[in-house]
Amino acid sequence: MTQAKLYSEQCRTYGQWINGKEIKAENLIERFAPESGKVVAQFAEGTKEDALLAIENAKETFEAGTWSRMPGAERAKILARWARLVEEESELLTRIEIEESGKIRRVAEGDIAGTVDLIVYASSLANQVSGQAYMDIGEGLNAFVVKEPAGVVGAIVPWNFPTIIFGQKVPLALAAGCSVVVKPSEFTSGTAVELARLAKKAGVPDGVLNVVTGYGVPVGQTISESADVDVVSFTGSTRTGQLIAQGQGTNFKKISLELGGKSAAIVFEDADFDAAIDGVLFSIFLHQGQVCCAGSRLLVHENIAEKFVHALKARAEALVTGPLDDAKTEVGPLVSPEHLKIVQGYVSSAIDDGAEVICGGKVTQQAAYPDAPAQTFLPTILNGITPAMPIFYNEVFGPVLTVTKFSTREEAVKLANDSNYGLAGSVWTENIQTAFYVAQRVRTGTIEINTCLEGKPQLPFGGYKASGLGREKGLTGLEEFTETKTIGLRVSPKKGFFGG
Repeated sequence: MTQAKLYSEQCRTYGQWINGKEIKAENLIERFAPESGKVVAQFAEGTKEDALLAIENAKETFEAGTWSRMPGAERAKILARWARLVEEESELLTRIEIEESGKIRRVAEGDIAGTVDLIVYASSLANQVSGQAYMDIGEGLNAFVVKEPAGVVGAIVPWNFPTIIFGQKVPLALAAGCSVVVKPSEFTSGTAVELARLAKKAGVPDGVLNVVTGYGVPVGQTISESADVDVVSFTGSTRTGQLIAQGQGTNFKKISLELGGKSAAIVFEDADFDAAIDGVLFSIFLHQGQVCCAGSRLLVHENIAEKFVHALKARAEALVTGPLDDAKTEVGPLVSPEHLKIVQGYVSSAIDDGAEVICGGKVTQQAAYPDAPAQTFLPTILNGITPAMPIFYNEVFGPVLTVTKFSTREEAVKLANDSNYGLAGSVWTENIQTAFYVAQRVRTGTIEINTCLEGKPQLPFGGYKASGLGREKGLTGLEEFTETKTIGLRVSPKKGFFGG
């Protein structure tokens, strides 16, 4: 196993990973750990030329068929080996997640285990890409509908879940037979390069999986605008997703966009009280609320609202801050000082609008690093939120829960749908009729009953409205990286249409 050291003992330096080789760079981006403030990694600052070189290699390997025309069973074996190698390096990858993204250990470990599961699932699909045969559509006429790999995939991965979102995109693209160019976040590029190294070791041919690190402009922009990229799979902000979508007006590539969210956790008065408290707490404060599908809006029935918020406050205030590498720690820092200011701004604005601070709303210092910038925003609950307030509909992307009361299930659905987003949500009730009434009417890509954030590799993930286009994971996620082709076959002569 590769030896991993935490923080100041070692600073990792990564070049671009293109055509199965690491290319060193003169210009480097320094990553300061959210917890310690120390430089823990340096990433190559990619250029437009770097991105174009990676795209060129991906296209050449795709057209050569070294991977795209490899039998699916062989691709499946290589992906399965890749999963085993990733599992063997889980401690290294976990520590990189802790250092670069500011995750607590339990979340980082879960992300790496989840990534292994995603690669294993992709390997199971690699030799099951199937089609349809139509043998009775006309005398002497047969037809076949087949799925073919779409070509070169540009996978743009965000900073909040750099490893597991890589796992939601790349393994399925490879399973379909595509070649891939990955652009990770400039904050959290380490695991992408490490995963690419392991893919080569597993047997993925050179040029099939490339990683170009750097900023959105020029690297991400070059990938999304290139005519040689056939599919763009992007996870990130709604604004950037809109720019990518606008750019497809001239080159018509397939796009899959997993964007923002403002998900509602809807708690009825007959809900299992303790289970609902646990679920609401987890869905908003996991990874400090830096989760696109976080349950950031609590819609709670008026008959239990006061009791529920009081209990939630006690649990939120008891969450443990501490060293990220400590298994007992439950709350960590936000990703950067700049992002902290954004979260603080939303909370200050909500207070000005009349929100009541139930708990939190403050910044605390990581005790183990007293000289580091204070970036831990305490779990925050804001009561008295109405749909007229910007915080009701704006994505904060931090540990901030808003509370709004409702009286009927119809009102709960209306409040849940009063958003430009539609990514996820949960409903908490012991009444199965109420549960399905809400689940069928809330316009969101995922709705869970008496649970939350239980996504598995088999389950498609994506959103309605401003939360995006397309789906990741599951069979639907595989199809995002394929094109559908119809092949007609005439087995007996057809009478001519012209000339009698």
